[in-house]
Amino acid sequence: MNITIETDDLGRYVCTLDDGEARATVTASNVPEAAEQLAQAMDDVRETGYGECLWDEQGGGYRWMFKREGDRLTVAVMWCHGIITGWQHVFRTDCEFEPFARDVTAQLKRPGEPGVRS
Repeated sequence: MNITIETDDLGRYVCTLDDGEARATVTASNVPEAAEQLAQAMDDVRETGYGECLWDEQGGGYRWMFKREGDRLTVAVMWCHGIITGWQHVFRTDCEFEPFARDVTAQLKRPGEPGVRS
């Protein structure tokens, strides 16, 4: 499972998730809030086995959900742009928790990126 988080020319977060079989791009217009929410979700997963966060984007939002059982982590991302359409599946995979958590932390601390926890 690979995750990369970059800032685009518009100042938004652009996160690419790739598990070799599925690939998705998830964006957020409020970078500091998105970074903090994702970091908190990882803390929650570590402490309780479950975490989630919401990345707001113009016209909707991405809901990240994480569930850990032992060393395994389920990552699910949904998109919603209105009450009528509801949540639509964007990405889902199972992976090892520790490598994914380390990768998220590293991506949020990248030099020059306005993430959290420098």
